[in-house]
Amino acid sequence: MSAILEKGKLDVRRKHQIAEHKAQDYYGEVIVVPASNFDLNSTIFGSLEGALPRTVVKSKIGVELFWSDKAIQRINTQFDSIPVAPDFPAPLINFMQNDCDFAMEHADGSFMDHLKFCFEYCHANFKKHSAVPLLLHSIMGVGTNFFPMPVDKIPKLKELCSAEDFKHIEAFPSVLRLVIHQDLLLELLDKIDSLDSLKSITMHRVIDNGEFVLQAEDLWIALNYQLCHMLDFLPASSWYAQLDDGMFDAFIKLHKILSTSGKQIAKVDFDMTSGEKSTDNYSITLGGFFRSILPTSVSLKLSKKAIAKFSKKINHDISYTIDWGEGEGETNKI
Repeated sequence: MSAILEKGKLDVRRKHQIAEHKAQDYYGEVIVVPASNFDLNSTIFGSLEGALPRTVVKSKIGVELFWSDKAIQRINTQFDSIPVAPDFPAPLINFMQNDCDFAMEHADGSFMDHLKFCFEYCHANFKKHSAVPLLLHSIMGVGTNFFPMPVDKIPKLKELCSAEDFKHIEAFPSVLRLVIHQDLLLELLDKIDSLDSLKSITMHRVIDNGEFVLQAEDLWIALNYQLCHMLDFLPASSWYAQLDDGMFDAFIKLHKILSTSGKQIAKVDFDMTSGEKSTDNYSITLGGFFRSILPTSVSLKLSKKAIAKFSKKINHDISYTIDWGEGEGETNKI
């Protein structure tokens, strides 16, 4: 078994998020600089098209974080005080190793770094539900049309996990695209006081466009998985200067929906008022310059357009239908 699947490592921020179950603006504790020898094409974002979108995305993910010694010591002490997460289930790791391709780099480090974080965060802070869906959340497709598992391996995957876990594994890529696109979030925000009337949602699998239905309870669980997952994509610092970040904006909306409606099950603390405006701990890059002159609304539209374009490219129907318990649901055509 190759080392990339045997191991994953947790950086300072991931350790803190797991230990403190929270999103935090680390302004004053971290310096953000462009990563040396960063190659966007070697990551899951390599298929992104357009000079401007690629430059902007590179400015977000092609960075290195340099932490203060005090922060490193504090966070390592916090992380060492929590129970150690279990090993990944051996049959699933063997499947990932022998039947799938997880060699592609993620936004920050290896795919296994990201999966380790998601698995351990869920184990520590979403205890009522299995961590397996977050270990395998990418296996049936990521947002940029990279598919670690061939579609013909779906029956084997179903044999290796519970029916409950598989339900959330197959749903994750589709729900993720709806969250990033945000039409679903806006609809849920609009009906924030009547979410208990929601009966089910129908959507299509990313990997093969097959239609499936999530009952309301399963949708809330799926959105809690998304909330945990999105922690790994938030800006490390200067939140109020990063409001053009589509994933950050979607996280803010999703956290509000779940926390306000009482649907939040996972422990994910978030307080936007703790954010910082200054970017004097960021190195200036071309992508950062473009982001500074683009209106936030334009940047968010670019993010929304990009995810719809990725779905169109693989003939994935990104529309959804919600049954609000008032007869037949109305399909949201995206």
